[in-house]
Amino acid sequence: MKPIVFIDIETDFDSGSIHDFGALKVKGEAFHDRSKEQFNHFISGAGFLCGHNIIDHDLKYLAGHIDVEKYRVIDTLYLSALLFPAKPYHHLLKDDKLQTDELNNPLNDAMKARGLFYDEIDKFQRTHPVLQQIFYHLLHARKEFSGFFEFIDYKIEDNDVKNLIIDRFRGDICHNVNLQLIIDTNPVELAYCLTLIDVQDRYSITPPWVLKRFPEVHRVMFLLRNAPCITGCEYCDKSLDIHSGLKNIFGFDSFKTYNGEPLQEKAALAAIRYRSILAVFPTGGGKSLTFQLPALMQGESVKGLTVVISPLQSLMKDQVDNLEKAGITDAVTINGLLDPIERAKSFERVADGSASILYISPESLRSRTIEHLLLGRNIVRFVIDEAHCFSAWGQDFRVDYLYIGNFIKSLKEKKNIDDDIPVSCFTATAKQNVIADVKDYFKDKLNLDLEVFKTNATRKNLRFKVYPKNDEEEKYRTVRDLIDLHNCPTIIYVSRTYKAYQLAERLSDDGYAAKPYHGKMEKQEKTTNQDAFINGEVQIMVATSAFGMGVDKKDVGMVIHYEISDSLENYIQEAGRAGRDEEIEADCYVLFNEEDLSKHFILLNQTKLNIKEIQQVWKAVKELTRFRAKVSNSALEIARQAGWDDTVG
Repeated sequence: MKPIVFIDIETDFDSGSIHDFGALKVKGEAFHDRSKEQFNHFISGAGFLCGHNIIDHDLKYLAGHIDVEKYRVIDTLYLSALLFPAKPYHHLLKDDKLQTDELNNPLNDAMKARGLFYDEIDKFQRTHPVLQQIFYHLLHARKEFSGFFEFIDYKIEDNDVKNLIIDRFRGDICHNVNLQLIIDTNPVELAYCLTLIDVQDRYSITPPWVLKRFPEVHRVMFLLRNAPCITGCEYCDKSLDIHSGLKNIFGFDSFKTYNGEPLQEKAALAAIRYRSILAVFPTGGGKSLTFQLPALMQGESVKGLTVVISPLQSLMKDQVDNLEKAGITDAVTINGLLDPIERAKSFERVADGSASILYISPESLRSRTIEHLLLGRNIVRFVIDEAHCFSAWGQDFRVDYLYIGNFIKSLKEKKNIDDDIPVSCFTATAKQNVIADVKDYFKDKLNLDLEVFKTNATRKNLRFKVYPKNDEEEKYRTVRDLIDLHNCPTIIYVSRTYKAYQLAERLSDDGYAAKPYHGKMEKQEKTTNQDAFINGEVQIMVATSAFGMGVDKKDVGMVIHYEISDSLENYIQEAGRAGRDEEIEADCYVLFNEEDLSKHFILLNQTKLNIKEIQQVWKAVKELTRFRAKVSNSALEIARQAGWDDTVG
């Protein structure tokens, strides 16, 4: 057999010129020089050229300097993902580059490639014989792998690879998948999927560079592991059964029902089957489990990542904490409440595959860093919480939600995948026109048809009562009486930030453990006060409407509206934070005073625009759309464009 030479080059990416050559022979003869003539002389007589990422990089630049067709090529990059699929992978590898202490030294990298290559030979020889045969049949005709099999003189005549795969992976892939079609059309993608499945490691993932160069890996893994067959098989019956998943992951025997209808089960099943859904469930109705269960199951079956988009930082932290309390460590969040070390750890866990659920805000989708992170994972679903924020008819319309569809479309294009990425939208209260807006949005942006799961079930464990009160002192005395009477975790809602501080301080002075909370509070104080309430260190939270959405404290026994909510929808949301544990009876009180209505009307009048301000906004919109037909800008961005002072109010 002709000898092998390990090579690496240093190039100028702008000009495409090579300004340094490195090469190494088996017996240790080394070459490091800038002369292409001497490089040609050094490698002459070799039968094989081996390097790391040599096919897509080195040979492209060497084509004008050497007769590339004379040599058989071996690329350690493609072999590394095939033979070292188990986390922590091979110690020399970091994505598609070699770790090296000597930057810009091609001889050093050639030495590293040599070490990796012989490790790969050793690993192949220790691989199960059936898997060796499967790899050979799938890959020996491909330029990325043919040189390797030729060098080690490995050849098998029997080519019934389909039955080899069926026997080796019985119970680990769907028995009824059209395996022959995948073998014929996507042999490389199939090999990378099978090697990952074979290691039986929960947190090992396909390397990002493989997903980029072979985007069909997504689809092949889905067909093998997450497309439930109609007739059923050993794998699908075991791994795609949501009832088994519910028991094994969460320890529950059954799903929640609404008026006897199993909507939670239906929504979870739709997600497992990759359908897009819109679920309208009441506060405390178990929507989190509806997307967490499929996410955790798909994290195991196809090594997928579910991205949960929420406007509520408190929800992100609370849900991650609750999963950890249940012994589930697969979820992370990236938001403004994290310190730099926590943030870096979350990024690392998403990148290395140890996270199956990522919670982020809609604003985060504009981050290049977040985009790069998601490009490196198999994204199986986007979950959008508080989906009414898509609609101008909803009580909390947010312009950043309108960017979600654009982001998903762009992500698909950059990943070069044709298959849809499904979405799950959740909201607790939605009028019919809000539901229509959400469905129309995803149909228009991504051509997705959302299946609606809607319940009209009422919360039967809540009692409602209104107390007319003449003045502030009457209200305060009533609050104290109710707290003394019920002695339970309590949320008191007020309309202004100063009132949250004032009332919490007065209650504390009178011996009640109370903390304030509002949207403009410093994040450290927010976190401290929220944790104190969630953990039972204080029993009373005095808050504006900014508190409570997504905070899963099941034992809140009383919600008092010290001042009325600004809309019926908000009141339903806020009152619904009582009695999330259906086993307890909870009370919801409104302390009504007509002056509170006047305050809301004053606030409403303050939001009116005069003709001059309308003209300024129109001018700003015209400026923003001068070169684009459509834009997604927040109200703050438009106000700044209009020349308004955003430090006021």
